[in-house]
Amino acid sequence: MNVLVIAPHPDDEAIGCGGALRLHALRGDRITAVFLTSGELGLKRLPPEEAWRVREGEAREAAQILGITELVFLRRSDWFVGEDVSGAAKALRPLIEREVPEVIYLPHALEWHPDHKAALPVLRAALDKDNPQPPTLRCYEVWTPLADYDHVENITSVVEDKWRAIRAHQSQGRGEFDYERASAGLNQYRGVLAGKCDYAEVFQTPK
Repeated sequence: MNVLVIAPHPDDEAIGCGGALRLHALRGDRITAVFLTSGELGLKRLPPEEAWRVREGEAREAAQILGITELVFLRRSDWFVGEDVSGAAKALRPLIEREVPEVIYLPHALEWHPDHKAALPVLRAALDKDNPQPPTLRCYEVWTPLADYDHVENITSVVEDKWRAIRAHQSQGRGEFDYERASAGLNQYRGVLAGKCDYAEVFQTPK
């Protein structure tokens, strides 16, 4: 199976669906991660080119942990993806045509961050509307927990790998947000109430 994950910034792939991605990798699936931006605003003290180098390097380290096969960095403007949906879609379209993914992971439409909100419009603009077998879309949560979901993934067996992948994004773990702690709490909550297990990720099929 070919799997595509759309991450607005390096670390969203690990936080939002790192457990599911690791399970795909263990099953032998091919995973391609597409980063809409390289998250330069997450390292405001650095010039954009240096921030890209740091954050893309961390994404590669996390990818090795999760078993992601290929990484693609589109380097759209951090925070402003939604201002050029057609440009981002044009860059994404050839990757979808090449990989022909059966499953695509991306942030859900009600996420707080504007780049996360833009991911679904970008994907829809990039997809072939005449495809008789469109891919399954699974929207994940990062900043804003999902109010509704229709797919639950038990990630208990790979949760330590997920935490390691989040920690690989070292530059983002030193600020005001503890992403590993937030993810652990949310995944434990989802496990207990949605998955009847220790840890779970939940996903929504967009309407």
